Amino acid sequence: MFKKLSNKTDNTSNGAIVVPFEGFKSRIHKALHELSKQDIFIDFNQEQLETLYNKVLSVVETSIFAEMEQIMTAIQDSLQVIIVMEGEGESLNHFMSNEDNFKRFTTHVVTNYQSLREQRIDILMTHNPKYQGMEDKLFDEIFITKESFEKAFDIHLRMIQAFHNRYQELLFEGVVLNKDDKIEKSVIEPVIHQYEKEIQIGGAVE
Repeated sequence: MFKKLSNKTDNTSNGAIVVPFEGFKSRIHKALHELSKQDIFIDFNQEQLETLYNKVLSVVETSIFAEMEQIMTAIQDSLQVIIVMEGEGESLNHFMSNEDNFKRFTTHVVTNYQSLREQRIDILMTHNPKYQGMEDKLFDEIFITKESFEKAFDIHLRMIQAFHNRYQELLFEGVVLNKDDKIEKSVIEPVIHQYEKEIQIGGAVE
């Protein structure tokens, strides 16, 4: 049940006091309406909204009003990730009706909100020495002569996708990736190590 309802109130332009949860509820309904224009439909019930609010509120350091847009971005991003993982045909309402699924979603929202944006991977990987070394191996004349440029390019693309997959998996596990070195050590380098084995043994990486 909804119990906390803490955080600061806010005043509207006409002087009315806005209760934090009600402000959150109103804003998320607007965000979900925008998603519906992309054929993404989800209708959280009151208990789910209260749970999501309290989970996010527990990590907000200022006021929820100050962080509202960043929170909404995290929620929308997390819904998009769920869609990619579960497929376009999966009903989000049906998915969220499962308690374990909803818990995974709220965990992802909270860690997503606290973490650096996923796009940070694309910048960090190009400056990472292990990534640079992997590129050198993949596109080395010896490897391309032995395997083909097409295979090298395919491995490269799959490796980059694996970075993004691992990033999302860690968010679902509750791992906050709020520093560059965390992304490099927890996301980029473990994936590179996995793909180095593929080059060495010539096997396929799932």
